Amino acid sequence: MDLRPYFHKHVIVTDIDNVTYKAFVAVETIPGDSDENCYEIDLEGVVKHKGSLFTLTEHEIKSIKLDPEYHKGN
Repeated sequence: MDLRPYFHKHVIVTDIDNVTYKAFVAVETIPGDSDENCYEIDLEGVVKHKGSLFTLTEHEIKSIKLDPEYHKGN
């Protein structure tokens, strides 16, 4: 899953356990730089992880979309 369109954007992500997160993609990792050789995103603003970044790999993401609250018309 190519996560580049979501880099530095507000997103809504559902993981493979059906947990949904509304957050900002603060840090991104491309496959060549990732320990797991896949896209990774670090989310900022996840309520359960207040004050720290929360990392998801592309394999842990069931769906991702731009948050319409921040990206009207996209």
